[in-house]
Amino acid sequence: MASSLDDVERRRWLDSPLFGDRFTDVHAAVPPRRARAASRDGGSGPSPVTDAPRETLSLDGEWLLAGADPGREFSIDRWAGDRSEAARREPVGWHREGTDRSTWVAATVPGTVQGALVAAGAIADPLLDDATHAELVEHGAPSEWPWFFRRTRIEQQEWWYARRFTVPAHWAGRGIRLAFDGIDYAASVYLNGQPVARHTGMYGGPEVDVTALVRIDAENEVVVRIDPPPRDWHGVMKPSPGWGWHYGHLISIGIWRGVRLETVPGIELADPFVTTRELTDAAACVGVQWDVVRHDEGDGDLPLRVVVRDPAGVVVADVDVEVAARAPFTRHEVELDIPSPQPWWPFGYGEQPLYSVEISGAGQSVDTAFGIRTVHMRALAGRSGADTYDWRFVVNGRELFLKGANWCWTDPMARREFDVDRHILDLVVRANLQMLRAWGGGTVESDEFYEECDRRGILVLQEFPLTFGLDSTGADLATIDEQAGRIVRRLRNHPSLVMWGGGNEQPATITSDDLLTVIGRRVSQYDPSRPFHRTDPWGGSEHFYGVYHEGMPVEAYRDHVPPVFGEYGLSSQCDLTSMHRFLDGALLEQWPPPPEHGAILQHQAQFSLFDLFKQARYAHYGPIRDWPTFIEYSQLAQGDALRFASERIRAHSGTETSAYWFYKVGEAFPGASWAVIDYYGVPKLSYYRAKQFGAPVSAYAVYDRLDWAAGDTFRAGIHVSNDTPAEAHGLRLEVRLYDGDLQVVATRAERVDIGADGRVDAFELAVGLAGVRLDPLVLSVELTAADGTFVSSAWYPFNHRPNSAAARELEALPLDSLADRPVAELLAPYADGVSPLRDLPRTRLAARIEGDELVVSNVGPHPAPLVLIDGFPHDVGRVLDDNAFGLAAGASRRVAFDAGGASVEGLSVRAWNADAVRPS
Repeated sequence: MASSLDDVERRRWLDSPLFGDRFTDVHAAVPPRRARAASRDGGSGPSPVTDAPRETLSLDGEWLLAGADPGREFSIDRWAGDRSEAARREPVGWHREGTDRSTWVAATVPGTVQGALVAAGAIADPLLDDATHAELVEHGAPSEWPWFFRRTRIEQQEWWYARRFTVPAHWAGRGIRLAFDGIDYAASVYLNGQPVARHTGMYGGPEVDVTALVRIDAENEVVVRIDPPPRDWHGVMKPSPGWGWHYGHLISIGIWRGVRLETVPGIELADPFVTTRELTDAAACVGVQWDVVRHDEGDGDLPLRVVVRDPAGVVVADVDVEVAARAPFTRHEVELDIPSPQPWWPFGYGEQPLYSVEISGAGQSVDTAFGIRTVHMRALAGRSGADTYDWRFVVNGRELFLKGANWCWTDPMARREFDVDRHILDLVVRANLQMLRAWGGGTVESDEFYEECDRRGILVLQEFPLTFGLDSTGADLATIDEQAGRIVRRLRNHPSLVMWGGGNEQPATITSDDLLTVIGRRVSQYDPSRPFHRTDPWGGSEHFYGVYHEGMPVEAYRDHVPPVFGEYGLSSQCDLTSMHRFLDGALLEQWPPPPEHGAILQHQAQFSLFDLFKQARYAHYGPIRDWPTFIEYSQLAQGDALRFASERIRAHSGTETSAYWFYKVGEAFPGASWAVIDYYGVPKLSYYRAKQFGAPVSAYAVYDRLDWAAGDTFRAGIHVSNDTPAEAHGLRLEVRLYDGDLQVVATRAERVDIGADGRVDAFELAVGLAGVRLDPLVLSVELTAADGTFVSSAWYPFNHRPNSAAARELEALPLDSLADRPVAELLAPYADGVSPLRDLPRTRLAARIEGDELVVSNVGPHPAPLVLIDGFPHDVGRVLDDNAFGLAAGASRRVAFDAGGASVEGLSVRAWNADAVRPS
């Protein structure tokens, strides 16, 4: 069998001698030794002294914080005669005991400098109004750069944290360690005035033995000095949009994860790692690996106990083993048989049971949760070779087509509770987005995120936070190596994690691939159970933004059917209710917006009102004369574009395609963006469109054109996909093409039987359009079960844009040539003309609430191609199950909702061709 790119790269990673951090290189290369079985009464050698259990003193909570302009005590600038203030500035010495901190502000840890300063009232919230724009315009440096690339004054300073604590008296005589789970980004650490660590990297560390420096049963002080953030994000393992290349500006700084003091036993059990090596209905074979770290001078055999418990806490495996425990550490493993295993499945395919394993001995223990599941990658039948990854996802032996999205981290100021992410992940499951690509422009996600994905059955590709090219000088190689090792060891037991990636859009470098080589090597050593992809797009996946960034029409997606469509989509505005949370509502009364106001600029995609024009090109469903109309149209345009591209990928599933991950869910900053769920967790209309086209069982249309002329033959391929483990029989597929008077031009109905994980290419609908009123055409594709219950529904508009001569003339010009024109001039052609979908023959709606469902009925004589539910009180924990759907004449739809106790008296239902009604 020919090698895939997976095989080629894996050999390259493992054959490379390259390393950045010597300890990580040695640690990763240690092979596990098979633990020897032992009798329950212990091993043959002397038993080690049993240590007291580890104790922890949390240092989370209130610290003190102050900033200073960085200075240098010695520099070449002074030798060269530079007399500038920056060259003459000396550093502060705030690490010293006795430093006056009376003017410092309180800062919560975990958190960020920016969050602490907002909480203290020292700065305006940088995510609201024009706070960041004003800061960067007035004070940003370097001043010659575009405002959004400059540094705020906070980002130009070093920041000092300090906290006092007392070590318990009974810790006397024990080893003591100071441990940080995340300092962003480079810092020096001091204890009682003495330097104890220098660390770079925000995903863990340093851990420092401070036994000799702490004062027992007395006051101590820990001080952390954090450097100004790196000048450039390239090659820096840190979320990058905050530098200003994408949307939003905020380069985070701070102690953003927990800090603790802990006792250190002479023998420490660490780094448990569980893999499923074989899985059948009768039994599973799991490998359990762990490290034994010796901090004492001992050298002997160590009896240990390994216990596995099922999801109910029942012991299903219990063995005694004996291992040779020698300094500084040794690695061990044991294979265990689990009878009648309960496999972990992605949601929609089964349950998500979580087992636990505990390794204990010498008075210590270490444990982890895990899922029994296997993941393998196979080549797609038509897409394979040495330059292509194996793209077919096989989970527990079942081949899957995966629908998903990119995930962007949601809290750059590290101040929100996890409930926002939990709410968004709930929406992800409801939308049948089975896989998330934790995008390399974002962060390495938290334990809470992965635990939630484990519980919900969401699959994750975790990329390392590197994007748009890597520094090849090796300057950060040691940091990347050390941090990559930490990240892999922390996350590798999560069953939701199925793939690693080296970052976002990393081109082949001119000089070398050193950073990605080291990351690939560490993943291959620490987690051989999962594939590592150098980057995305790579090896057959594709990102495409010709639609939107180059002004190409939505139909350009027809030429892009890669094995995995890794990024694509449009940006859109967030809901008006969300905009009022970060903008003065008075600004939203003027359309087009005033170009001079920074609050609008700060919250637009890519910091430019030009993006309003880019959105309007696709959102021209009718005249755009105010913010509410533009918001609605932009969200619908985003959803319709995503549908065009995604359904084409789905129509080739199994043989040519394996997954799509549109861009994106989750939001780092409030404002316009590519997300279908905004910063506050409010779903856009595009979210509902994504939910509709990603339904587990779905009928849909694939076509090449949105505009048709008299005499053309309308053509659309009709497909039915079943991405579930159950066969579906007796489905009724009904397709109708309506003209501009909403009269049926053509109809076709068929019975469909479809196998599990199957796809049926049902038929091509071909309709001559001579004599047909074309403005617009509407295609409905509806699927019902054998008993008549609803399965899926999709309504597609054609010839639905006003297409005024002025708009056509503008859109014929190269997009870049228009960037300097006033936004009012660019938007003027979109303020006039007709609205073909709104001008359709009118129908009537009725609505009523029955328990936790809103029942919407079309009681008029014509179909309603677009029905909209307004006024739902969206917030964290509140869910409206559907929106932006079509209804045939006489049809009804039940829409479940959970308002979380909030009033729904503001609900109303309308269609573009029906007046709004309130539910009875």
